[in-house]
Amino acid sequence: MTAACREACCSVTPRFTVAELFERGFRRNRQELLAVQGETIVDAEGNSARFSVQLDGGKIAELRFRASSCTTLIAYSEALAELLTGFDAAMAAQYAPQNLVAALPGVHPLKQNRAVLAVAALRAALLTAATHHTARPRESGDPALDSPHSAPNGERSLAYARE
Repeated sequence: MTAACREACCSVTPRFTVAELFERGFRRNRQELLAVQGETIVDAEGNSARFSVQLDGGKIAELRFRASSCTTLIAYSEALAELLTGFDAAMAAQYAPQNLVAALPGVHPLKQNRAVLAVAALRAALLTAATHHTARPRESGDPALDSPHSAPNGERSLAYARE
């Protein structure tokens, strides 16, 4: 028996069910968030979602989330975490809520708006990661200045690298 590959490089869209994704997502939802976190996004019904991301060379190495106790929202958040790990962060930011709805058939039409919330929370985390990445000082080419010495507040500082 062979299963469809769920890696980002394959063009085959994996088939998910809400129950499968909720089960896996319920576990991921309890994990500690990663260092780079987006802001919490809340919809008009009080549902909330927040993603955290770890990038490696501009690609998503890991995604984690916190979502309110809505089965559909947790399933959509888990689908994003599974589908987009390994993707280029800029490409993942273009992922549309309609694609998420299409990837998870069988969700009641009144609950499909949770896809918009999940994607908005993902985009907030990717925006934070992009801002965090570009806010780092450029390397000078001088090994003495580019060593990762820390300032007293824990931030990387070139002034402390000279000491």
